[in-house]
Amino acid sequence: MKYAVLSDIHSNYEALAAVLKRLATLGVDAHAFCGDLVGYGPDPELCAQTVKKLKNFIPVMGNHDMCLFNDDFFKWFSDYAKESIKFTAAHLSESSKKFIRAFPDQYHGKDFAMVHGSFFDPFRDYLLSAEQFILNLDKWAGSVCFVGHSHVPFIMSYKNDRMPQIDIFLGNDVTIKMMPGLRYMINPGSIGQPRDANRMASFGVYDSEKRTFRLLRVPYNIEAVQKKMLAAKLPDILSNRLTKGT
Repeated sequence: MKYAVLSDIHSNYEALAAVLKRLATLGVDAHAFCGDLVGYGPDPELCAQTVKKLKNFIPVMGNHDMCLFNDDFFKWFSDYAKESIKFTAAHLSESSKKFIRAFPDQYHGKDFAMVHGSFFDPFRDYLLSAEQFILNLDKWAGSVCFVGHSHVPFIMSYKNDRMPQIDIFLGNDVTIKMMPGLRYMINPGSIGQPRDANRMASFGVYDSEKRTFRLLRVPYNIEAVQKKMLAAKLPDILSNRLTKGT
C-alpha cells in the first residue's frame, strides 16, 4: 500500500490544504497521522473536519490533542502554547472533540508502527537520539515506525548491534530506499509548523511494497494563516515562527 505520512498539522489549514492537493496527484491508499492535529494555529475545527474525511485515516494522539482532555498536561506547556489550547478548546465542535478523543496513543499495524513521541512517553518524549532508538526497539515490531513531535524530518536506521544512524532530510523531494534487515524510525516533519529552518509544509509517502519513503515539501500561503492568527489574538511568537520555519 501507499501511505501518506502526516504529522503536526497544528490547526494550520492552509498548510494542510496544500499538502492534500499535492497528495491528490500521488494516489495514496491511506493516511497515517503522527499526532498534534490541533494547537498553535487558527483553524482547529476546519482541520479536524478535513482529516475526518480522509481515506483510511490512521491517527495517533499528540500532546496538544491530549491537552484538550487532560489538564495535567498543561504544566508541561509554555504560556503561549497554553493560550493556543484555550483558543482551540473554544473553537472545536463537540463532534470534533469526540473524534480527536478517540485517537489512540500508539499504533501497531502490519506495515508500520506509529507514536507521537516515544513508546515510553508518547506525549512528553522527543525521540531524537540513537540511545532513544535503542531503548524503544522492543516496544514495536516490524521494520518501520513513524514518529512526530519534534517538527524536524529525519530518518534513523539500525541493524544488529550497531549504533543507529541518524540523517536529517535535506531538500524538498527526497526518496529513501529501505534496505533489507534494517529497522527504521522516520519523522515526516511538520505540516503546520516546521522547525528545521524550511518554512514549507513537510510530509511523507511510504510505499510498503516498494519499500520506499519519500519526503516532500510544499509551499503554502503563510501570510493568510498569520492574518487569521492576528485576528484570533493568538500569541505573536506562533505567527512569527511560521515565517522562519523555526
